[in-house]
Amino acid sequence: MEYKLGMVFGVAVSLTVGVLIVAVLFKKRVLDMTFDERQERARGQAFKLGFFTMMFCTAAYGISDAVLGRWIDVITGCMLCVCISVTVFAVECIRKDAYLSLKERPWQVMTLFAILAAVNLGIGALNLHSGEVVENGVLTFRAINPMVGVMMLLVLAIYAVKHLQDGSEMEEG
Repeated sequence: MEYKLGMVFGVAVSLTVGVLIVAVLFKKRVLDMTFDERQERARGQAFKLGFFTMMFCTAAYGISDAVLGRWIDVITGCMLCVCISVTVFAVECIRKDAYLSLKERPWQVMTLFAILAAVNLGIGALNLHSGEVVENGVLTFRAINPMVGVMMLLVLAIYAVKHLQDGSEMEEG
């Protein structure tokens, strides 16, 4: 009982801190979700790809659970599906130059992503070191931090590559 209360408290605190951080970023104008028509169309296509990816991942997760038995906690399986579909959405938006709005400052947003990736990977490393990521052959919720960290690192890397490609194309043109 105490363990479950601790988890509920941890999730509540994490969500509250997350909402506060996003509110501060909007207030400081680091995040400004103003997109032009081309970006809105591209984001719509990316949402569609992300949605279909979520459907596929959820079905694959359900089938794998039925075939392999319980190999992952439910919340961890759901978060794995979310991480994969969000990555698909982000990559498609980056490819179509619709990831950041015209008013957002890319380096501030990417610095935030780097910090969040580092924090999540750090927590994941601590969880791995303590041996709490896998219990009785089942991937636990402690694997969520490294999953989120890898997702953010991947999005950051893809954005950096796209930024470098766009920069080299401008020099050539």
